[in-house]
Amino acid sequence: MSGPPKTPTHLVLVKGNPSKRAIKKNEPKPPSGVPPIPKHFDKMGKYWFKRIGDDLDAIGVMTTLDGKALELLIEAYTEYRHHCEVLAEEGYTYISTSATGEKMVKAHPAAVMKSDAWKRIRAMLGEFGMTPASRSKVGAKVPAEADPLEAFLNKRK
Repeated sequence: MSGPPKTPTHLVLVKGNPSKRAIKKNEPKPPSGVPPIPKHFDKMGKYWFKRIGDDLDAIGVMTTLDGKALELLIEAYTEYRHHCEVLAEEGYTYISTSATGEKMVKAHPAAVMKSDAWKRIRAMLGEFGMTPASRSKVGAKVPAEADPLEAFLNKRK
């Protein structure tokens, strides 16, 4: 299938259906809420799963079916942090000696793995609307801030 992926119906409704295409009426509506934390996560993974899950639930993006997608995001993020720590300790390059005795400077393998994890994180952040560009495509309903003058006038009544 060519072209961009299909936009979920709830996002089409939030955006105002700019294309005026027919809206699906039978799209599944999973219950909102944060799914349970996967048992295989370490302490950092459990922390980030709960924190990001709660943040996404607060803005109405998280459903109980999104657990696997959130798990992929958290796994990529914890892997990225691990590679950052390794590279901070060992450096981004190392010196290797070839069979002829020539010394060569090579990139640390963790640098490539860090880059790969970063690409996966960016893709998953976009799926959840967690980047400025992807967030601008979704007009989520945010409660309006109370007008200070209105609050003051209401207090006096």
